[in-house]
Amino acid sequence: MSYQFVQDFFILRRNMMLKKLTALLLAVAFIQSAEAYDLSKKFGLGISGGYSIPVFGNPFNSTADADFGYGVHGRYHFNESWNLELAVTRSEFEDTKIRLDNINALGVWRLSGASDFTPIVGAGLGVTRLKNFTPKSAKLSGLFRLGVEYGVTQWFSLGVLADYQYVSKLMGDMPTTRAHIVTPQLALTWYFGGDSAKAYKEEAPAKQEMKKEEPVKSGFVDESNLDSDDDGVKDPEDKCPGTPAGSKVNAIGCAVSEKATMTINVEFDSGKSMISSQYDSHLDEVAEFLKKYSEVNVQIEGYTDNTGSKAKNVALSAARAKSVMNALIKRGIDKKRLTAKGFGPENPIADNSTPEGRQTNRRVVAVLSSK
Repeated sequence: MSYQFVQDFFILRRNMMLKKLTALLLAVAFIQSAEAYDLSKKFGLGISGGYSIPVFGNPFNSTADADFGYGVHGRYHFNESWNLELAVTRSEFEDTKIRLDNINALGVWRLSGASDFTPIVGAGLGVTRLKNFTPKSAKLSGLFRLGVEYGVTQWFSLGVLADYQYVSKLMGDMPTTRAHIVTPQLALTWYFGGDSAKAYKEEAPAKQEMKKEEPVKSGFVDESNLDSDDDGVKDPEDKCPGTPAGSKVNAIGCAVSEKATMTINVEFDSGKSMISSQYDSHLDEVAEFLKKYSEVNVQIEGYTDNTGSKAKNVALSAARAKSVMNALIKRGIDKKRLTAKGFGPENPIADNSTPEGRQTNRRVVAVLSSK
């Protein structure tokens, strides 16, 4: 068997592995996202593993086959699109006993920003040290990355990556000693820090608020007896202050034809509609309010930001609104008084181009109306 035949065989195997990796990346690229995944100001720690494949023009082509590569990494996300990664990796070639230890710094661009599924591109520099190789040396290396990353939960992501590493001049000035190594790999990353409520949860503002401003109250009189708009409902119980004189109002001070809204303070995990038990006390307060004003009907409306598929966002917002409605029914509110509807990204109240605006637009609202 000729040397040329053996060399061609190894090159063919490497090309087949690269084609399989490309097919995997293309298949994952069809996944669609419906949730925001803003990693701004977050730190990440993770591990990675894959196969290091010596390609053309390096000292391993005739003697080394693909072998296992692994590493650990740390990340800091400056904003939803850019992060810096520091990694320590190792590639071992069992048949030659040669080992490459790398320390790399990599800038990474998330092409889809705050989407939980995004293609990524990265580039950086590093130092590579060869073990069990003569002469022993530490060399400057370049690194280029392509891949996709998916946010599995609010604290964890999975990446399918392909790293290309170039190590220059391993021996003298001979160009054949320049190593080109491709490493297809899986990367698992856990995140912490940052603003978790903003980054991963669908949430409403932290306080129940009425859209209409309440009148300024005097500190020199008994405020509990004030009726600033003379509609027959005292100010502490008036949810629609400023009602025109002579208007027919209901028990909460709103004109019979008028509707009031309030935001319900319930947050949801990304992609979920189940309500955590931590919001039980707040829902108890909402239920007590509705029991006190039994002539008021409520439509629970769910909203999202504009990230991802509109159809999925509408369905998700409807499921969350229904969860809130069912929670109120369990607390003794007649289901005939309640309806639930999801509007997805419609009727934004803030700018969807910023993380803060998207946070504000992710909300659950109760629309109150008299029977």
